[in-house]
Amino acid sequence: MSLPKKKYDIETQTLQTLSQKLASKRSDLADYACNLNADKLAYLDLLIKAYGDDADFVAWLKEIREQIKLQGEALWIMNADVLTNLGLKVGKTGMREISGKCTE
Repeated sequence: MSLPKKKYDIETQTLQTLSQKLASKRSDLADYACNLNADKLAYLDLLIKAYGDDADFVAWLKEIREQIKLQGEALWIMNADVLTNLGLKVGKTGMREISGKCTE
């Protein structure tokens, strides 16, 4: 006796890439993605962990980290392809059709 096969339902299927799955376990990795300063962020993260007992120094390192993160993202966007830049500029607008149903 075999078990009945489940129907594949695209509407209820959750799509998740391996990188999304990894990022859900390691939220710090999201800061490194699409960032030309990822190596510098990793180095600052090591310093923040190493000097965790010095609150003033850690606060200063975190401020520097945020500035370097923003710069790295901007540099990555400058080097991204035209479609990526257009998508970033336009953002999500209008309605999309998925499996014959309209959603906003």
